[in-house]
Amino acid sequence: MKKIIAIASIISLAALAVQAQTNIPSFFQTAQGYLTSFNPSYTWTNVTIEASTGLKQVTGSGATDVAQAQYDFGRWNAGAVIGFEGVGSIVGTVQAQGGFALVEHLDTKIDLDLQGGYSWYRHAYMGELELAISKKITANWFARIGVSLPMYSTGKQNRTPSFEVGEGFTF
Repeated sequence: MKKIIAIASIISLAALAVQAQTNIPSFFQTAQGYLTSFNPSYTWTNVTIEASTGLKQVTGSGATDVAQAQYDFGRWNAGAVIGFEGVGSIVGTVQAQGGFALVEHLDTKIDLDLQGGYSWYRHAYMGELELAISKKITANWFARIGVSLPMYSTGKQNRTPSFEVGEGFTF
């Protein structure tokens, strides 16, 4: 009888643990909730300059620091991107950028940018198409995530995307 009670207790505890885990949102549920909730207090209206810094996972060279600045002409933008050879090291890439805000709703913006420049790491000219989501955290501070596909003028063509996370300020 004690064995049956012990087994029943273990099954009950396991059921409670499973039930407790189902109430905890997954990373993707949390991200979806954050990206689909909007704060009307913070908007991209009247923003002319964006400056950001972040970390980018670049295929073939590992993690790298990235610094970006762009000037917004309404929904269009122009700017520059500087990538470093690794975290906290020398300049590895310099690119000019032009793009368009596909979505601009209250505190959320989705940019499609075309970047082009030179990579000293690969000794090649490069072009990169990037899709970035920016979300305002305060009136002038935002978080940014992006995915891009860099292509180089020499060597084997890249088929692996680069991922970026960062933060920045608007003026």
